[in-house]
Amino acid sequence: FYNLRRGNPFTAYGETFMVMVQTVLVVIMIWMYSKTNKTTVGMLCAAYAVYLFVVFYILTDDTLYVLMVYMPIVLLTSRGSQILANRQQKQTGAQSLATTGMNLTGSLIRTVTTIKEVGWDLHILRSYGSSIVLNVILFVQIVLYRENTKRVLEDVKQKKKA
Repeated sequence: FYNLRRGNPFTAYGETFMVMVQTVLVVIMIWMYSKTNKTTVGMLCAAYAVYLFVVFYILTDDTLYVLMVYMPIVLLTSRGSQILANRQQKQTGAQSLATTGMNLTGSLIRTVTTIKEVGWDLHILRSYGSSIVLNVILFVQIVLYRENTKRVLEDVKQKKKA
């Protein structure tokens, strides 16, 4: 919601907005089909409503940057845990070189688009820069651990046959 509040053009954040909508829909479907406890769903919806209230009514233009400050930490937590697991296991499992390459390319393109559409907004660029670095590491791991990954996946396939 940072871009929306800043009045940035939709082309600068439209993809992220659509991913958010898709994620909300997937979460709703998971809740519906897994028969998640209604109290849990209610608490999570209330927490999201509080978040939206804070974003749109509490944060001022001077404090809006807080929304973007934690993005690199979130990225590091999600991608960093995968990077660490890959390093410890010396294999990347089902991770796809193509998908990781597209994620990397997308981050690079979003960086250029942001500079063109919004300018040098360091809060946004810091997030994309973090994403680029983490995607490069994942990409390199997939290439470096390719042979080990192939062996592990073959072993899994053989065990399933047995």
